[in-house]
Amino acid sequence: MSECDKDLLKDTVKEERRRVKDIVRRLGSRLSGLTLVCGLIVFAFAIYIILVPQDPVLSPRLYIIFLAGLGFIGVLNILCGLLLLLGED
Repeated sequence: MSECDKDLLKDTVKEERRRVKDIVRRLGSRLSGLTLVCGLIVFAFAIYIILVPQDPVLSPRLYIIFLAGLGFIGVLNILCGLLLLLGED
């Protein structure tokens, strides 16, 4: 590999790293906001489940919806963590 090829490879890696950081910066703030909003919705839903007496027929459905919301927040949390790892130097 010649010196010119090595310089080209270094320039390409730097450019790609800059692009990835820009994408991570844009996606990170949006996903963080989405995670915050979903967390608040699930928190309000949990308070509702605790405070309001539940209908025995509706209760299993509410439990499934609550668990699905927690699972969605978990997936978002993992995705945000991976984005943070991508953005590191």
